[in-house]
Amino acid sequence: MKKVMIYIVLFLIAIVGSYFYYLLKVEDIKHEIYTNQSIELKKTIDEKIQENKGKTAAITYLLSLEKNLISALLSKDNSLIDYSSIIKGIETQTGYKNLWIQIIDNKGYSFYRSWTKNVGDNAAAARIDIREMMKNPRAMKNISTGRFDMTFKTMIPLFHKEKFLGIVELISHFDLIAEDLKKSELEPIIIVDEDYTKRFIKPFSGIFIDNNYVVNKNASKELLHKIQKEGVGEFLNINKYKIFEDSLVTTYQIKNINNGPMGFVVVFTKLDLIDMSELNTFTIDLLIVVVIMLIFFILLIMVMINREYVKKLNKEVILKTAKIRKQKDRLKSLLQVYDKNVIFSKTDLKGNITHVSEAFCKISGYTKNELLGKPHNIIRHPDMEKKSFEYLWSELKQLHNVTLEVKNRKKDGSYYWVEAEFEPEFNKDGNHIGYSAVREDITSNKDIVEIQKEIIFTMGSIGESRSKETGNHVKRVAEYSKILAYHYGLSNEESEMLKQASPMHDIGKVAIPDSILNKPGKLTNEEFSVMQTHVLKGFEMLDVSDRSILKMAAAIALTHHEKWNGTGYPNNLKGEQIDILGRITAVADVFDALGSDRVYKKAWDDEKIFQFFKEERGKHFDPKLIDIFFENLDEFLAVRSKFQDKV
Repeated sequence: MKKVMIYIVLFLIAIVGSYFYYLLKVEDIKHEIYTNQSIELKKTIDEKIQENKGKTAAITYLLSLEKNLISALLSKDNSLIDYSSIIKGIETQTGYKNLWIQIIDNKGYSFYRSWTKNVGDNAAAARIDIREMMKNPRAMKNISTGRFDMTFKTMIPLFHKEKFLGIVELISHFDLIAEDLKKSELEPIIIVDEDYTKRFIKPFSGIFIDNNYVVNKNASKELLHKIQKEGVGEFLNINKYKIFEDSLVTTYQIKNINNGPMGFVVVFTKLDLIDMSELNTFTIDLLIVVVIMLIFFILLIMVMINREYVKKLNKEVILKTAKIRKQKDRLKSLLQVYDKNVIFSKTDLKGNITHVSEAFCKISGYTKNELLGKPHNIIRHPDMEKKSFEYLWSELKQLHNVTLEVKNRKKDGSYYWVEAEFEPEFNKDGNHIGYSAVREDITSNKDIVEIQKEIIFTMGSIGESRSKETGNHVKRVAEYSKILAYHYGLSNEESEMLKQASPMHDIGKVAIPDSILNKPGKLTNEEFSVMQTHVLKGFEMLDVSDRSILKMAAAIALTHHEKWNGTGYPNNLKGEQIDILGRITAVADVFDALGSDRVYKKAWDDEKIFQFFKEERGKHFDPKLIDIFFENLDEFLAVRSKFQDKV
């Protein structure tokens, strides 16, 4: 009955595990559904915008064909044209409301306006687009934010006998987008970027959220109040989506000609209107699995009860044969112990697997049939550098034994670490026939090491975060340091250790007051003296351990502000008196700092940084390291691209 209880406990664990799996999976499915919903909604908004641009352009084109228009421009008599009835007809028949028509003559002066009789002013003097059109007459359609509203605008040049006569311009209200979206049970809020809001002199809708103009008059007042209370920035900067109360919020950004933000279409979709059939299907499927598990468990319990009953009836027989079986099992166990417990394999001279132990199959997840005849690449993990295997094979081909820590990939894609002892194998005649390897599973130890590295990286991030720098700064400095160390000639182990230690170069900043650390302007001499103490404070914090990585971090913290020409601090060390670890970290730190925004400066462009490095070669920096930097520039730029700061 003890086994029955064990199975019951295991079943309960499986049920609880299934429940927590369900909760996690539900969140994943919701995220995918909401992401796809937002993507489709952005496509819909974009299509609506393009559709309205097209409508405005089409109407403008038809207006440009009016013969009276050409006659009016030739005769300079604007009384020959009147578009009021045409505008009224378009609004009546199509619902395309709030249209404005303007005719501009070939000298850039207003010739006709549908909304006012005031004409004759120099429109070209006030508008760049008109001046551009006069220089290079061509059809133009775009989204515009002028002095009154955000609109769709189309401009078409007018010609007579190939002579440029002027421009016909049609402007339609952007509010049409909101009306179309509301028809689909969506709640849109069209917001103009505050930089453009400043230009309005008589806003059409008269609605504002903080410093941002709201385009659509039909915007929900309740939503406007909630947005203002939450903070409008929370809605303008949504990347994928945001769940706000009972709605999914999607933000579509309207770009200006410089690819910057001109406006935003913020759309609220009620969550109960979103198709969640995928989630329902998953719930049903999981429920079916749980029911099957329950049926299987009941059958298993019945089998176990039956076995216990049979076992009781045959107890005497089992006792009489126990000794014989025990001896047999012991002998079998002795024969199998090596195969079960030792991770062992053999290969031929080409590296193809000729034998694997059961323990090898167990840890890798492959069967013997899947492994035999295959190269060891079948379990190679992509995280392992090629250099490690190049070293392994170069040593083995010289018939040397090799001990190496190797990260392997299981059949299911997960990983495990082993310490492997490789050695050449010979037959009884002494001929070299292949290689063998015995491995020890060190996954737990390696995971602990990785945790230690993460703790060290986090310590390094503390100093950076106090000065409002991102965690990606220490990541980039770590990667840059490893590249420089490797090309300088440090071993793989030393280069990797430097990568782990360098994030703590500014740990001493935790002791610097915020008023100095985050001062946007230039520091006074007294403030700079206080700032300089962070290297000694960092050294004192780290130089309390005998751990090699912390010893290395202490040396970096103390020397990364020394300069090659002896003008650095704190000890005015010169040339190779400066620890190579500090010299390397100095180049990595300065390269990243110059290319990043700080409270006291904007990021430099690459050409300015490169020129600075060339000028400081042999002054601030070790000249050999600067040469290495430029010789391997692509590697540094690739790291910077990979670990960009998120805006």
